[in-house]
Amino acid sequence: MRKIQIGVMGSMADLKYSKKIEKLAERVGYFIAKENATLVFGAEKDSDSLSSAACRGAKRAGGLIIGVTYGKGLGVYEKNADVIIASGLERGGGRELTLVLSCDVIICLSGGSGTLTEMAIAYQANIPMVVLKNTGGWSNRLVNSYLDARKRLKIESAFTPKEAVVKAIKFAKVKKKQTGELLFLAAVHGNEKIGAEVLSELESAGKNIPWVIGNEEAFKVNKRYIDTDLNRSAPGKMGSNKFEVRRAYQLVKEMAKYKYVVDIHGTASNSGIFIIVTKASLKNLLLAGCLPVKNIVVWPSVSKRKAGPLVSFAKNGVEIECGPKNSAKVKSRLKTIVNKIIDSGIKLEESKLEGKNIFKVYGKLIGKSDKVLKDFKLTKINNEEFYPLLVGQYKGVVCYKMRKIELAEGLLK
Repeated sequence: MRKIQIGVMGSMADLKYSKKIEKLAERVGYFIAKENATLVFGAEKDSDSLSSAACRGAKRAGGLIIGVTYGKGLGVYEKNADVIIASGLERGGGRELTLVLSCDVIICLSGGSGTLTEMAIAYQANIPMVVLKNTGGWSNRLVNSYLDARKRLKIESAFTPKEAVVKAIKFAKVKKKQTGELLFLAAVHGNEKIGAEVLSELESAGKNIPWVIGNEEAFKVNKRYIDTDLNRSAPGKMGSNKFEVRRAYQLVKEMAKYKYVVDIHGTASNSGIFIIVTKASLKNLLLAGCLPVKNIVVWPSVSKRKAGPLVSFAKNGVEIECGPKNSAKVKSRLKTIVNKIIDSGIKLEESKLEGKNIFKVYGKLIGKSDKVLKDFKLTKINNEEFYPLLVGQYKGVVCYKMRKIELAEGLLK
């Protein structure tokens, strides 16, 4: 197994940090080595730094040390590194990108503009960060905060070098377990914020969750979409003049990195929480079955257009629909469900479909109805028995009609 790679980022010597902070950096490196992790640091060609101090601490404890430098050549100021990687890139952007992306997690002390750049790269790449408190610089300014309104990744804090390393290893292990496994999408429709709110709250509580806001632009202005429906635009096109078509292309590429994708939606309908399988396949049904939700709706697209829902283009993906989307009770229930999914992980087993209610959409009721209809409650209209879905959600559609099915019926027919 590859060792966990922990980056140490911090001020260069020209920022005149104190001897006390330099000793803290050395202790960080020391504990990284003692925990049998690999230290990754920015190897400068002409100057000392807090990163180099961490290198010296790790060497004292017999650890493995990798330095990433800028430009060409392997000559660097700090001589204790075991491996030097010459990135061939400039200092102040290019080198920092290579450095941070070589880490499972980073620990920051103090820091100037270079450390700020490294923290921004880690944030965008969903690489966990731990800041050693009371060391000054950008570390102090950004501790326990987020870099933007997406609130993707909280910058965590620690009071001692040992605590920083213990936390870093914990976050790295969680990320290694989750990366490539499960991705959550939220706010694919910008006015359906329930998923983003729940994921953000769980992340703030310490859960390391790979997730993205689907329609960032529509989310900012609380609209369903900007140019066209994002969830009808996959697989998208890079050069399209429509924002959602370009965004669909980006999201399909991102989803390809993961085995499973769960897309969280919200509805105004009083439907409770249920799962939608947009692409009828055995693997997608098994994914739906392993999630802690009782009702599963198989709803493949009947459109002849090639474009369709995002999760239909994932390796293995389903949607979770929540209604009413503004209900505190529904939000609390969704939070419990997502928390269980994160803690339990994904394990596809046919036995998990036992006891689930499986429905298939086959039509819709148009016009008006004098009968009071409720989602998932069997009803009869004009001698036709069916289960209503999304009652009153769409103008001109009373509800969608479903029938309950057994697995033996063959879902792909």
